[in-house]
Amino acid sequence: MLEDFTLTEKLAIAQTALLILIFLSLNKGLIKNSFKKGKVFLKRLIVVSIYYASRFFPRSKKIIVFGAENGKALRGNPKYLFYEAIKEDRVRCMWIFKSKKAVNEARLLGYESYYFRSPKGIYYQLRAKLFIHSHSIHDDFNRSLLGGAISVCTWHGVGLKKVFGANKKTFTYKTIHEKNRIKRFFNMFVVRTQNAKESYVISTSDEVSSYYPETFLVKKENLIQMGQARNDIFFKQTEEDEKFPEYIKKNKIITYMPTHRNFGKLDDNINTVMDLRALDAFCEENGYLFLVKRHMYSSGRVPKTLKNIIDVSNDNLDPQMLLKYTDILITDYSSCYTDYLLLDRPVIFYCYDLQKYLTKSNEMYFEYEDVTPGPKAKDFDALMQALYDAVNHQDGYRQERKRVLDIFYSEENQAPVTEKQMKYIFEHILKLDNVKKQDVKKDNKQQITA
Repeated sequence: MLEDFTLTEKLAIAQTALLILIFLSLNKGLIKNSFKKGKVFLKRLIVVSIYYASRFFPRSKKIIVFGAENGKALRGNPKYLFYEAIKEDRVRCMWIFKSKKAVNEARLLGYESYYFRSPKGIYYQLRAKLFIHSHSIHDDFNRSLLGGAISVCTWHGVGLKKVFGANKKTFTYKTIHEKNRIKRFFNMFVVRTQNAKESYVISTSDEVSSYYPETFLVKKENLIQMGQARNDIFFKQTEEDEKFPEYIKKNKIITYMPTHRNFGKLDDNINTVMDLRALDAFCEENGYLFLVKRHMYSSGRVPKTLKNIIDVSNDNLDPQMLLKYTDILITDYSSCYTDYLLLDRPVIFYCYDLQKYLTKSNEMYFEYEDVTPGPKAKDFDALMQALYDAVNHQDGYRQERKRVLDIFYSEENQAPVTEKQMKYIFEHILKLDNVKKQDVKKDNKQQITA
């Protein structure tokens, strides 16, 4: 074929090919970025298309789907609402997980559960009317299948960190505040897939309810101000208490429960922020066990040679049960302390990287100093002094703990709340009076298969 070209034409072809190669080598980043953007656009187009198409799928208010912990575990507020919901024979309750291990664990407990990509998992995400979950519908389920559903987000903590619509670093926030009207118009289709057709969020107080609409993009009237179901275990003994490890129940416990930094990307190694050997000696002298419970996004390793320091991050321990049996809590910016305030025990805030956290990880709804009722330790020496004061009962923060507790939890929500939450959901969201018991019983006879 090349024989048909003259020498001049062959040289021109070679020069053109060379120029193309030079252009490609000099613009690898541009080409790669364009391909990446095209891939993201296609993915979002598919999600939005399925999401709106799923609105036409008939849904049954007799089926309630539960999800939690990014689809990885039967845990958190949804777990306790599930326990309450299965007492009602007019509904069929099940779990959807993104972990096959979690599916098998739930089934061993006798609970109907499905993997989110299995045929039945997909079917019930299209069929159920109500979804109760702890994170977002994107995290806990396949959001594109929930376009015609109702969701109740229990959230997984009442804390300081700005998320979703309130966090300037998120796609949601950037879209809402996008100045280009055309770009904002099209991106809002993606943002809307973060919520079901009708979305509710459970709040805990007037103060918290004031910023939840912006955060979760819900109407004020769709806030259910009824506390956190997972905290009910603080006020009573359950079967979970009997099953909880004896070594924790029988010892005096200090728990270190930090949050993540930018989904674990900026987390410091615990060995660089704590002198674990000095801490181990302190615990030996004062008769305490020191438990480390990292956030699920975080990683790290605690030496196993230490007698009194145990890393329980990978143990199957319910965080609320761990808080229940904790005598002194050490945290940083995690929401766990607002729940722990219900127990009125000492909290130490180990905030060695506060400014870095605020600038590179998360902004906060409050001024940190205003809502942290305990000593703020900015280095390890200060942490050890705060621990010394706590184990010697030098606690001057009791009134402050009550003041901050009242900010995050209204008085009526500083008590068991699971029963009233589920009653509200049944009566005001599902309107169960329209459900026939015999139809549900017929549904419940279906065999539970993958």
